[in-house]
Amino acid sequence: MYRCFDDLDDAAAILDRAKTVVWLNRSFHETFGVDNNAARGMEIGDLIARHLAPLFEERDSAERLIDALRNREEVAHEACRMRTSTGEVRRFSFSCRVISAEPCSGERLVRFQDVTGRKEERPRIRAESVFTAVGELVPYGIWICKPDGDVLYLSPSFLELVGRTIEECRHAGWLECIPVEDAAAACSDWRQCIDTECRWDRELRVRGVDGEHHTILSRGAPIRNGSDHIVLWAGINLDITARKQAERLTAVRAAQQAAIADLGQFALAGVEPPELMNAVVRAVAEHLGVEYAKVLRYLPEEDLFILEAAVGFDSVRIGTEKVNGGTDSQAGYTLLSHKPVIVEDFDAETRFQGPALLRNEGILSGISVIIQGDEAPYGVLGVHTRTLRRFTQDDINFVQAAANVLAQGIKRKTAEEALEESEEKFREIAQRSFDMIYTCYHDQGITYMSPAVTRILGYTPAELIGCKCRDYVTLVSLAAWEEGQKKMARGESVEGLEVEFRRKDGTTAFVELSESPIIEHGKVVGVQAVGRDITERKQNEQLNRQVLDQIGRNIEQFAVLGDHIRQPLQVILGMADLADDPKTSAVIHDQVERINEYIRQLDRGWVESREVRAFLRRHDQE
Repeated sequence: MYRCFDDLDDAAAILDRAKTVVWLNRSFHETFGVDNNAARGMEIGDLIARHLAPLFEERDSAERLIDALRNREEVAHEACRMRTSTGEVRRFSFSCRVISAEPCSGERLVRFQDVTGRKEERPRIRAESVFTAVGELVPYGIWICKPDGDVLYLSPSFLELVGRTIEECRHAGWLECIPVEDAAAACSDWRQCIDTECRWDRELRVRGVDGEHHTILSRGAPIRNGSDHIVLWAGINLDITARKQAERLTAVRAAQQAAIADLGQFALAGVEPPELMNAVVRAVAEHLGVEYAKVLRYLPEEDLFILEAAVGFDSVRIGTEKVNGGTDSQAGYTLLSHKPVIVEDFDAETRFQGPALLRNEGILSGISVIIQGDEAPYGVLGVHTRTLRRFTQDDINFVQAAANVLAQGIKRKTAEEALEESEEKFREIAQRSFDMIYTCYHDQGITYMSPAVTRILGYTPAELIGCKCRDYVTLVSLAAWEEGQKKMARGESVEGLEVEFRRKDGTTAFVELSESPIIEHGKVVGVQAVGRDITERKQNEQLNRQVLDQIGRNIEQFAVLGDHIRQPLQVILGMADLADDPKTSAVIHDQVERINEYIRQLDRGWVESREVRAFLRRHDQE
């Protein structure tokens, strides 16, 4: 790579970014006797100090050059007197320049130019071999022009690109000679640059002999003498075709990503599927640079596709145009393949037949991808062009991304419709329910309350929206309510929770609640509950308990009454036995026996009453 510098008459050294010697040319060795192999890898200051310092006639010259090299990026025309390897004292102009051309970009060129006998110590214009050697390090090389713009030199690689000779360019002018787009404007700019003596900097789009267009960055600047007069124009022609293509592709991909993001936002906004489909086909056609795009919905029962959205197909009927499935169409083959399908030339396609929808338009190339549904493919998104085109993997990714957005939008809309239908059914059931049904969130309070609440608590549903259920629980039931809420916070359901609520009129009502937690992202955020009015049942239970208590008290009174009656009877029997009249005594005994029989019947009734009361208490507890 560096051997081209051997053609230079000047002693030259190439330094890397760390100012370390990577090459000495043949003239350097011949002039100063320093071998390339011995110098390679040395820092330039060390090279001068070790090998060149003894050759300087002035003592401070070596130190001055070392200091300049180490402290400045470039050095221009430092004059010095040195002895050559033959012992002859010569005058040299020392310079250091940063190389900007590839592949040596960033490296430095150090030159010792022999200027002995010259009136002006300035670099000479070197032979054409120098231009060839240095210029070909840059893609399409360098150019040299006279002060008036006439061509002196153009690199061979550039001449080969445009299919011209240096003589042709000298005769007609290099910009006038080459096949450049907008040649008149380019020539006008070049002429203005020469007239105003400003730098030349322009991108030229040149058609090469290969038929391809190449983007050339042409830059140049005037070279002046000591009197500040322009003696030459020099510049480079740098091939930036790959860079421009990369910039264009980067811009295209960025625009495509932005389009996908916009479509995603559009889908999240909840638009109807037809509107989303139309947006997708328009965006895909625009950002992929094709004339046609379409959405086909698959009907598995008929193995047909229905056209639901399209751009470019002016004569087709949306919603009625049909395309056969299977191998009769690209869309059908796409479903059979379970992957994207690319067609570069429909005329040469053998995997499937082209449907009339595409043949009638003269379409040659295209891409088709699957639009996924919940359980089966929804259909196919296709893009097509009437020119032969080789689509890339990035093109496929863009179309598939658009199809995925469309699929998610359709799924979302279907889910929303199903949810709305489910909510409507739930609302209809809740509206007709005899029980109180409500939904309550921790951060919003009650969000829904069924009409039954008016019959149970006296409030209208609107009066309770946004309120907290806890605010209507009486103190008697507050502890049971809080315990139920703790279970709900753990994600557990609560069944049969009896809570006393305050009615609007100040009275109370007992409600039996069955509650289920509302869980979002693994966190309990609210509750859904059904409340049944059990006020009448609670009142009956309380009345039953009162009746049982009264029966118990009556039974106890019967037992005491029996004991109180038996004691006087015993006294009467004793008195009858002491009487002298047996007939009277017998009558008394007979009556006492009758009274005892009544008391025994009361005892049997008391026992039966106790058993009945025990049964009623057990039944009440159940």
